[in-house]
Amino acid sequence: MRENLKFLIQICGITSVMLLIAILAVVKFGTPQLAWSVFYGYLVSLVNILFAFYSIKWAFDKPNNTFFAVVLGGMGIRFVFLLAALFFVWEYDLVPVSGFIVSLIGFYLTLQVFEVRYIQKELNLRKVGS
Repeated sequence: MRENLKFLIQICGITSVMLLIAILAVVKFGTPQLAWSVFYGYLVSLVNILFAFYSIKWAFDKPNNTFFAVVLGGMGIRFVFLLAALFFVWEYDLVPVSGFIVSLIGFYLTLQVFEVRYIQKELNLRKVGS
């Protein structure tokens, strides 16, 4: 439990600092509406990674078939969620689409690094425990 909390604090802490820097830069050189699009892109990416974290955490204690079904199925669900978010922003034009897409991709890729690190760490711990 303690490692999971540490991982979540790392994710939220590091990406919050990145978000603050990005929003300050966008407010200085862009518009307030563009800053909102960066924030919403961050939120979608954060929800995406939290879903991945909890589903992978649950799947680690299951048999291999279940684990791979959860990982691959979760990737599909997360991809559909990202497409739905992009469609929603594009269709309803609530915030500038360009800022949202750049923010979404930037934070998504950053958070993927955390996800891969988490999976590698869990696999290494399980290898040592075996």
